[in-house]
Amino acid sequence: MRVVVASAVLALTVFVSAACGSSAQTPQQVVDARIEAMKKFGGTLKATSQAATPAEAKAKIADAIAFSESIVSRFPKGTGIGDAGVTKTRALQDIWAKPAEFKAAADAMTATLKSIDAALGGDKAAVDAAFAEVGKNCGGCHKPFRGPEVSE
Repeated sequence: MRVVVASAVLALTVFVSAACGSSAQTPQQVVDARIEAMKKFGGTLKATSQAATPAEAKAKIADAIAFSESIVSRFPKGTGIGDAGVTKTRALQDIWAKPAEFKAAADAMTATLKSIDAALGGDKAAVDAAFAEVGKNCGGCHKPFRGPEVSE
Protein backbone atom coordinates (compact mmCIF):
# COMPACT_ATOMS: atom_id res chain seq x y z
CA MET A 1 0.00 0.00 0.00
CA ARG A 2 2.85 2.41 0.84
CA VAL A 3 4.39 1.79 -2.57
CA VAL A 4 1.10 2.64 -4.29
CA VAL A 5 0.68 5.87 -2.27
CA ALA A 6 4.32 6.84 -2.77
CA SER A 7 4.01 6.19 -6.51
CA ALA A 8 0.84 8.26 -6.70
CA VAL A 9 2.45 11.14 -4.80
CA LEU A 10 5.51 10.99 -7.03
CA ALA A 11 3.39 10.93 -10.19
CA LEU A 12 1.33 13.88 -8.93
CA THR A 13 4.48 15.83 -8.05
CA VAL A 14 5.97 15.23 -11.49
CA PHE A 15 2.69 16.21 -13.16
CA VAL A 16 2.32 19.43 -11.14
CA SER A 17 5.98 20.35 -11.70
CA ALA A 18 5.64 19.82 -15.43
CA ALA A 19 2.41 21.79 -15.58
CA CYS A 20 3.83 24.69 -13.61
CA GLY A 21 7.08 24.70 -15.49
CA SER A 22 5.39 24.75 -18.88
CA SER A 23 3.14 27.68 -18.00
CA ALA A 24 5.99 30.15 -17.55
CA GLN A 25 6.34 32.34 -20.61
CA THR A 26 9.39 34.10 -21.92
CA PRO A 27 9.12 37.89 -22.23
CA GLN A 28 8.83 37.56 -26.02
CA GLN A 29 6.02 35.01 -25.66
CA VAL A 30 4.17 37.52 -23.46
CA VAL A 31 4.72 40.18 -26.14
CA ASP A 32 3.57 37.84 -28.92
CA ALA A 33 0.40 36.95 -27.00
CA ARG A 34 -0.22 40.65 -26.32
CA ILE A 35 0.18 41.54 -30.01
CA GLU A 36 -2.21 38.79 -31.04
CA ALA A 37 -4.75 39.85 -28.41
CA MET A 38 -4.55 43.49 -29.53
CA LYS A 39 -5.22 42.44 -33.13
CA LYS A 40 -8.21 40.42 -31.96
CA PHE A 41 -9.40 43.45 -29.96
CA GLY A 42 -9.31 45.56 -33.12
CA GLY A 43 -11.30 42.89 -34.94
CA THR A 44 -13.85 42.80 -32.14
CA LEU A 45 -14.29 46.57 -32.33
CA LYS A 46 -14.77 46.39 -36.10
CA ALA A 47 -17.28 43.54 -35.71
CA THR A 48 -19.14 45.58 -33.11
CA SER A 49 -19.45 48.52 -35.48
CA GLN A 50 -20.67 46.22 -38.28
CA ALA A 51 -23.03 44.08 -36.19
CA ALA A 52 -26.41 43.38 -37.79
CA THR A 53 -28.42 43.77 -34.59
CA PRO A 54 -28.06 45.62 -31.30
CA ALA A 55 -27.98 42.28 -29.48
CA GLU A 56 -25.05 41.10 -31.61
CA ALA A 57 -23.27 44.42 -31.07
CA LYS A 58 -23.83 44.21 -27.30
CA ALA A 59 -22.25 40.75 -27.19
CA LYS A 60 -19.22 42.00 -29.13
CA ILE A 61 -18.82 45.16 -27.07
CA ALA A 62 -18.95 43.09 -23.88
CA ASP A 63 -15.92 41.16 -25.16
CA ALA A 64 -14.17 44.41 -26.04
CA ILE A 65 -14.86 45.87 -22.59
CA ALA A 66 -13.49 42.76 -20.87
CA PHE A 67 -10.34 42.97 -22.96
CA SER A 68 -9.95 46.70 -22.39
CA GLU A 69 -10.13 46.15 -18.65
CA SER A 70 -7.19 43.74 -18.97
CA ILE A 71 -4.89 45.96 -21.03
CA VAL A 72 -2.67 47.14 -18.18
CA SER A 73 -2.11 43.57 -16.98
CA ARG A 74 -0.92 42.60 -20.47
CA PHE A 75 2.13 44.82 -20.04
CA PRO A 76 4.20 43.25 -17.26
CA LYS A 77 7.52 44.92 -16.55
CA GLY A 78 10.26 43.38 -18.66
CA THR A 79 8.27 43.20 -21.90
CA GLY A 80 9.25 46.50 -23.49
CA ILE A 81 11.77 47.79 -25.96
CA GLY A 82 15.29 47.07 -24.72
CA ASP A 83 14.29 44.42 -22.16
CA ALA A 84 16.22 41.15 -22.06
CA GLY A 85 14.68 38.45 -24.21
CA VAL A 86 12.43 40.86 -26.10
CA THR A 87 13.20 41.17 -29.79
CA LYS A 88 9.93 42.40 -31.24
CA THR A 89 7.78 44.93 -29.43
CA ARG A 90 6.71 48.52 -29.73
CA ALA A 91 6.05 48.96 -26.00
CA LEU A 92 8.03 51.96 -24.81
CA GLN A 93 9.60 52.01 -21.34
CA ASP A 94 7.31 54.98 -20.55
CA ILE A 95 4.59 52.41 -19.82
CA TRP A 96 6.44 51.48 -16.63
CA ALA A 97 7.97 54.90 -16.01
CA LYS A 98 4.53 56.55 -16.09
CA PRO A 99 2.15 53.83 -14.89
CA ALA A 100 -0.59 56.22 -13.77
CA GLU A 101 -0.75 57.84 -17.21
CA PHE A 102 -0.75 54.44 -18.91
CA LYS A 103 -3.57 53.20 -16.68
CA ALA A 104 -5.55 56.42 -17.26
CA ALA A 105 -5.26 55.94 -21.04
CA ALA A 106 -6.44 52.33 -20.77
CA ASP A 107 -9.27 53.37 -18.45
CA ALA A 108 -10.36 56.00 -20.97
CA MET A 109 -10.76 53.26 -23.58
CA THR A 110 -12.85 51.20 -21.20
CA ALA A 111 -15.07 54.21 -20.42
CA THR A 112 -15.58 54.87 -24.13
CA LEU A 113 -16.50 51.24 -24.78
CA LYS A 114 -18.99 51.36 -21.92
CA SER A 115 -20.54 54.48 -23.47
CA ILE A 116 -20.93 52.57 -26.74
CA ASP A 117 -22.59 49.74 -24.86
CA ALA A 118 -25.00 52.19 -23.21
CA ALA A 119 -25.85 53.79 -26.55
CA LEU A 120 -26.41 50.56 -28.50
CA GLY A 121 -29.98 50.01 -29.53
CA GLY A 122 -30.74 53.67 -29.10
CA ASP A 123 -29.98 56.78 -31.08
CA LYS A 124 -27.63 56.00 -33.98
CA ALA A 125 -25.98 59.42 -33.67
CA ALA A 126 -25.01 58.63 -30.06
CA VAL A 127 -23.53 55.29 -31.10
CA ASP A 128 -21.59 56.94 -33.94
CA ALA A 129 -20.30 59.66 -31.60
CA ALA A 130 -19.15 57.07 -29.08
CA PHE A 131 -17.39 55.07 -31.81
CA ALA A 132 -15.62 58.24 -32.96
CA GLU A 133 -14.00 58.40 -29.51
CA VAL A 134 -12.49 54.91 -29.90
CA GLY A 135 -9.87 56.12 -32.36
CA LYS A 136 -8.91 58.95 -30.05
CA ASN A 137 -8.56 56.48 -27.19
CA CYS A 138 -6.37 54.17 -29.26
CA GLY A 139 -4.11 57.16 -29.86
CA GLY A 140 -4.21 57.92 -26.14
CA CYS A 141 -2.05 54.84 -25.62
CA HIS A 142 -0.33 54.46 -28.94
CA LYS A 143 1.06 57.99 -29.25
CA PRO A 144 2.82 58.24 -25.87
CA PHE A 145 3.50 54.56 -25.17
CA ARG A 146 4.11 52.87 -28.52
CA GLY A 147 7.37 52.98 -30.43
CA PRO A 148 8.06 52.77 -34.15
CA GLU A 149 7.33 49.79 -36.36
CA VAL A 150 9.61 46.83 -35.75
CA SER A 151 11.14 45.22 -38.83
CA GLU A 152 11.37 41.47 -38.85
